[in-house]
Amino acid sequence: MTANHITSWAHYLTSEEGRSPATVKEYLKDVRLLRTWLDHPDRPQPQRGRGWEEITAGDLRAFLAELKPAPRRNHRLVSAWRSFWRYLSEVERLPALQAGPAELKRPKLPKRLPGALSLADVAKLLDVVYKDKSPSRGLRNWCVLAFLYGTGLRISEMLNLTFDKIEYHDGAPVAVRVIGKGDKERRVPLSETAKTSLMRWLRERKMHGNPVTSWVWSPLSGKRYGQQMQARTIGKMMDSAALKAGLDVSKVSPHKLRHTFATALVENGRSLDEVRDLLGHESIATTQIYAHTSQKRIAAAAASLPDVVGLSVPSARPLAVQ
Repeated sequence: MTANHITSWAHYLTSEEGRSPATVKEYLKDVRLLRTWLDHPDRPQPQRGRGWEEITAGDLRAFLAELKPAPRRNHRLVSAWRSFWRYLSEVERLPALQAGPAELKRPKLPKRLPGALSLADVAKLLDVVYKDKSPSRGLRNWCVLAFLYGTGLRISEMLNLTFDKIEYHDGAPVAVRVIGKGDKERRVPLSETAKTSLMRWLRERKMHGNPVTSWVWSPLSGKRYGQQMQARTIGKMMDSAALKAGLDVSKVSPHKLRHTFATALVENGRSLDEVRDLLGHESIATTQIYAHTSQKRIAAAAASLPDVVGLSVPSARPLAVQ
């Protein structure tokens, strides 16, 4: 039954909680890893094959002690287990289910600032991809990168964009509606960069016969003609572009462009509430990672105040009595 519980939980995460495929995949991996350890042949016979209701917090601590995961990995493991135990309790209603992961304390994680690219680096990437030996591929990649930077969309949101989700005004695209985390739809107004890249892409599609498909971003040639563009294709393209541009490959990805979009907005005076709405964050707490950028801007604003102290002559006036 343990395998059945895991399979049912995966379906529950997808259909009822609206978790993304990536999240479900990682959660399943974390619970299956625990199950493999619990049933390992090296463990004493009485401890193997136990039902989930028999697993204690002590078992989980023993697993973590043996695995020695890094703090972030530890944090995610406990989060996955808590989700699974909650499902077993509230949905499967397993009798005598022990608290298990609810008794574990997750390590406090250091705040990790998002790695944004400089605008000069974004420009380098755009130049590199545009100069591809295949003009059509070069333009496609240029449009993809410019649109990602210009909208701040998650890669999945961009790739899932369909034609019926584009809003037009006077024949030009002005906004898109995307489905974000938790299957929540939001409207994203298009920046000038996003408008330009989308219009150029739509024009390029028209020149290639407008493949009959609902996907805005689909290959215009090859075996996947007319099908949805793939995230791994874009990832490989960005890795290659980063190398050619002399950038650190580990610091270039679709998600880094999302961070760059948000950072650029904050640096140009937009509020965290506005950025949260554009990014589709459910909580302002998630957007707070960009507050450091806001603080830099505020400090710079304070430093720009004209100095009048240097125009005065303190020694000519009596000091104030304390």
